[in-house]
Order: sequence, then C-alpha cells, then structure tokens
Amino acid sequence: MNILEEKLLSAKKVAITGHVNPDGDCIGSVLAIYNYISTVYPEIKLSAYLEEFSDKFMFLKNSENIKQSVEEDIEFDLLICVDSADIQRLGFSEVLLQKSKESINIDHHVSNTEHADYNYVEDVCSTAELIYKFLEIFKIELNKKIAEYIYLGIINDTGNFRHDNVTEKTFEICSKLIKVGVNNHKIANILFSMSKEKSDLFGDVYENKVIDDKYGFIYYYLSEEKIKKLNVTKDDTDGIAEFLLKIEGMELSLFLREEEGKRKGSLRCNDKYNVNEIASIFNGG
Repeated sequence: MNILEEKLLSAKKVAITGHVNPDGDCIGSVLAIYNYISTVYPEIKLSAYLEEFSDKFMFLKNSENIKQSVEEDIEFDLLICVDSADIQRLGFSEVLLQKSKESINIDHHVSNTEHADYNYVEDVCSTAELIYKFLEIFKIELNKKIAEYIYLGIINDTGNFRHDNVTEKTFEICSKLIKVGVNNHKIANILFSMSKEKSDLFGDVYENKVIDDKYGFIYYYLSEEKIKKLNVTKDDTDGIAEFLLKIEGMELSLFLREEEGKRKGSLRCNDKYNVNEIASIFNGG
C-alpha cells in the first residue's frame, strides 16, 4: 500500500487544489483525483479548490463542484496539491496547508520544491500522465469521464503532442484513453479554439513580435492599454508563448503581460536552452 492509499483510508475530510491561473493539466488533474476519491472512498467529505477558470472547461463533469474560495472555519485531514511546483503557486488555496493535518504533492515539474509532507514528483509530460500511473497502480478501471480529464491534461501540456516532452508512454496512455471513448477532436477544439478577440490578439502578436536572430529568441509584450484596446481576457492570452516558438528558427520564446502594474512572463524553449534555469533566476519555474 502506498502513502496516498494509506492516508485516504484514514481520512474523513480531504481537499484538492492546484496552481493559480489553472490550465487544462491542472483542472484535469484535480478532477481526475476528485473522481477517483469520490468513487473509491464515497464516505470521505471531499472539496476541490481552484481559481476561476474559463467556461470552456465546464463541459467536464464535476467542474461545477470546484470552489473559488476557502471557508474560514473548515479543516481537513489531508490536502492533495497537484501540478504546483511550489507553495506560492497555490495562490489563495495556500491557506489550505495550515488547515490540513497532512499534505501530498503530485507534480511533473522538475523545479518542484517538494513542499508537502509527502511528495510524488516525476519528470513526465504532464501531471495528468502521472495521475494515470496512480490509477494503474490502484487498478482503477478507466471510464470516459476520467479519461477525458487525463486526456485534457496531456494535450494541454504537450501542445497537442508538439512538445519534446512527449514519449512512447504518452501515446500508449492516450491510445487507451481514446479506446474508452475520449473524443480527441472535441477536446482539442475546446482547448485550442479562438474567440474573435483572441484571433485579433494573435494578429497583433505576429505584427509586433520582436526577434533576436543571434540567440533564436522571440518575445511579445502585451500592455494593459492594449488589453483594453483589443478587449481580450486572460484566457485569450493562453498559448502565446507556444505560438511564438512555432516560428522557424526560434529556440526560446517569452510572452510578457502587464497586469495591475506588474508584469507576468511565460517562457518556452526547444532543445537549445533550459527554460527552467532561466525562469529560476526570476523565482519562477
């Protein structure tokens, strides 16, 4: 028996959470764990917490059960953090660490600080792939619902299988997910579709990108003024760093967005650079 099973057998109240600005891997991983616990341990009182996320993810069953704030008087026996490399990435749900007797951290980022009492960190393509491995260990039978959660996480963090984090095991897992009913076309379209505002934004990215050919470096800066002008949301900016890296000859991309007077950056790279080392200089990863 592993630690997760051991702790769930004795827990009465469990919380699940993930990182700020939750993406498909974070949301899919939270819901996969939520589904597993609610099915196998129905006696556990279960709560899931994430920042507000795009309506496009509401097609996922149980997504409506995710809370956007933590109750003041609540306590938990166990907190499960997914896809969160450090405590700061938990945002508002960081307080759950103080409200929980023990914590488990499940993540795929090599920069993970192992911030929980028990840590499962493995360098795979996504946290969703890591959670699939848990389900295999627990001999949980796949169904369409949980397969959709995991598939969403995998294609989110692999750029629909474009990134170099994809392995033979990734495709093997996805073939099994599709076998139980996952609709690749539907989920990929939901994840990568564009609003009119987003298409206008990406046109501006093409027009105003900056390239340093010497280093194969490309970046784009989005000011608050332009955000208002283009009438774009935070969701519309998803994927810009990956988009920039698609341009021929580019090895490293940076997307910077101004937000309430501060600047948030997203870095992506190919094989030439170690993006984690660069991001760590700025306390990122």
